[in-house]
Amino acid sequence: MERSTTSHGLTEAEQAIIKLAGQFARDFAELPQLHPADVEEVAFHVHALARIVGMRAAHRAHPDVVPNRSGTSI
Repeated sequence: MERSTTSHGLTEAEQAIIKLAGQFARDFAELPQLHPADVEEVAFHVHALARIVGMRAAHRAHPDVVPNRSGTSI
């Protein structure tokens, strides 16, 4: 997937990753649960993944506040 034309916001690839994580959560919720906290745990981790991806947009918008520790261009 290509990067969006704006320097701020999520790229198309980043949006697809977040949507994929959301679909995983929806699909997982349809499975029989082994533990009452399973769905909540999955939601917690999906939100964590979305925050990680979202920080990429934050870095592009505010590189002075959200540094790029890897040194690779995103």
